[in-house]
Amino acid sequence: MKSSTKNSDLLKLSSLFAIIGLLIIVFNGQIADSFSSIWLKSIGGMADTNDYILMKTSYANASLLIGGILFSISLVAMLFSWYQLRS
Repeated sequence: MKSSTKNSDLLKLSSLFAIIGLLIIVFNGQIADSFSSIWLKSIGGMADTNDYILMKTSYANASLLIGGILFSISLVAMLFSWYQLRS
């Protein structure tokens, strides 16, 4: 396999993961709502309001962190492979 083919595949894959990371960041609120609703149902449907807000905030922070890491690492890999294809 040629080096340009490897870099082209890396460019496509890292672009896909960068888009996924960006979508996780953009839809952070909906992700936090979904996971906190699942958590609430798993404990029987009743919880203190402060506990629910804490869980929702925790899920929001976790999804922001995961999306940010995925986006930033993929963006660096995408730029590196794009640079390698151009030179």
